Amino acid sequence: MEDKPDIAISRHEGYKITENKYILGAAIILVLLLAIQFIPQVNDFWTDHFVDPIMADSKGEAGAKYNIYNTIAYGFCFFLLFMFIHELLSDWKIELNDRFVFASVPLLILGGVVRVLEDADMFEPPLQYFFISPLVYGALVIYGLFVIAVGVWVARSPLPPLTKGLGLVSFAILGYGLWWYFAPGEWLHPSSWALLVLCASALTAEFYRGQPLRDPILFFGITNTLVLIWTYLNLAQNEMKHPEMLWNTVVLASCVTFLVWFFSWFIMPLNRIYRLLYFGHFLDGSATYLGIDEYGYTEKHVLPDFFIEYFGTASVMILLKFVVVTGIIYALETEKSKEEEPQMVALLLMFLLALGLGPGTRDVLRIMFGT
Repeated sequence: MEDKPDIAISRHEGYKITENKYILGAAIILVLLLAIQFIPQVNDFWTDHFVDPIMADSKGEAGAKYNIYNTIAYGFCFFLLFMFIHELLSDWKIELNDRFVFASVPLLILGGVVRVLEDADMFEPPLQYFFISPLVYGALVIYGLFVIAVGVWVARSPLPPLTKGLGLVSFAILGYGLWWYFAPGEWLHPSSWALLVLCASALTAEFYRGQPLRDPILFFGITNTLVLIWTYLNLAQNEMKHPEMLWNTVVLASCVTFLVWFFSWFIMPLNRIYRLLYFGHFLDGSATYLGIDEYGYTEKHVLPDFFIEYFGTASVMILLKFVVVTGIIYALETEKSKEEEPQMVALLLMFLLALGLGPGTRDVLRIMFGT
């Protein structure tokens, strides 16, 4: 009986610690915002190292490069975002596993496609700034969490399946209609989008027998695929200047991935997620190599730019990608966290895949369309 008050106090203190964690984060953000607003030196530093590179990127100017300061800051934000998403998905009872990672692949590719839409000047300020790295990743995270939240709500709702399905179809058509009306540029006509949604809904209902209405992860993957198709259809309205870039990059990345997979059998066979991780980063490395050495593009990240300058060729990026991904896989396989926290590992693999597949897709499409 005497132990119960101690347990209650412990739980209460644990709640306070969790609560104070968010208060501390909010306080730090508030202090930074006030410093930027009222201290001239901090404001100048913020403008030079954070704002100006984004503005230059939006205009295609030479200053659109990462520096040591924003690289460190973005890495820290990446870590905080990772922890927040893990906690949120755990609260929603979303099982983070290989299936979730594969359902996220269309979303990761979508990041590269919408980034090229911005390169093609299909957005105007201030909407344009939300589709520039690294802000585009924050926008995609918000979108992805929204889709998962809708999927969770649909799965738990007591409404009849037909009502849920019709509501989702109507929401998709009306939502795009509003986007088409207010967004600048040449976008897919709402009637075409409506036809696409109706066909996709009918095929999904026939193939899955309403399973996406009961499975948030399947709903997440199908929705991302549909939005990816819509986005690429809008991008495909532009003229292709180097269509061979897609074939060359995919073939090169596939060949290197196959070689790694083949020789890995003598050490440790690679599962599907690891093979996908290699391919995503080899796609990025191959696109960087071809873009710089064959098409005259430049690297804007600090560390890769150093290695490219040092070795005199961007082909070194493929080797660097191999070293980094191999190191990550080795660390995951030797750490106990792989067995103790498989959900954390799955989410980490998704984030790591995003760092390769997203930029790689963007580089390939940007060179293809000459943006």
